[in-house]
Amino acid sequence: MKTRLRRLASVLAALVVVVSTQGIAQLATVDAASALPGRVRVFSETTAFDTATTKSAFAVCPSGTRVVGGGGWAFDNDAGKVHFTRLEPFHSSAIDTYAVEAASEPGFTGNWWLQAYAICVNPPAGYQVVSLTSTAGTGTFVTKFVDCPAGLKLLGTGAKITSGGREVGIQRTASDSGLTRALSTAREDANGFSGNWTLTSFGVCANPVAGASSAVTQTSGSVAIGNCPSGTAAHSVGGGGPFFDAGAVFLTVLFPMSSAGQVEVAMSGTPSHGITEADSVCAP
Repeated sequence: MKTRLRRLASVLAALVVVVSTQGIAQLATVDAASALPGRVRVFSETTAFDTATTKSAFAVCPSGTRVVGGGGWAFDNDAGKVHFTRLEPFHSSAIDTYAVEAASEPGFTGNWWLQAYAICVNPPAGYQVVSLTSTAGTGTFVTKFVDCPAGLKLLGTGAKITSGGREVGIQRTASDSGLTRALSTAREDANGFSGNWTLTSFGVCANPVAGASSAVTQTSGSVAIGNCPSGTAAHSVGGGGPFFDAGAVFLTVLFPMSSAGQVEVAMSGTPSHGITEADSVCAP
């Protein structure tokens, strides 16, 4: 736990305070010039460290930029009792933001906090956010994917659970190796859930970016550190469990490191097959 908090401190130390057009004070760092100009990482403030059962955080892009990726951190002193329920790249004519929501499992009484971050760039050609939602049902484990329109490639991904009642969490959100499909998975907790719920998968698409690629790191345990190839930076963070049911463990961290090309992904526990995966969409 202390190591991960030191990593967070190293990230925050490099940031400056900015105020969005909505009047929200946030932290941001501007990265070096790239194939997607104007790249900036924006971090919301952390929520209160308390026992609230659900929390939301929003990282708002600077005016005139578009959200291409993002993630969050749900911290419960490593109790493994909170999970993401929303990791959504949201775009409208009025605002671009990465929206993060999380919930504590029923019966958990510990303190926890939530933080969101967004990766924003100047508007790319062909930019659009696509999504598809699963059919409502009571299945223990659900997968959903959405494809970019023909001729476009993925820059980022996301997922959202609706009507999960604090008992359904996101296990994975990531791109395929060809950067054409966003894939998400979600699961009910160990006690199950009797209600109908849905999973939405999101993809941020745009015209192909020269030199863009998918970088995948698989690590034994519940934490994976991913690295983009030299000379590139992460434009989105994804990963988590596999594409099959890995037991009642859920994403709790999708967060960048102090280096623009390094990311951390963590689960609430070790997936049943023993591996956590960190995925990044990397570009020069």
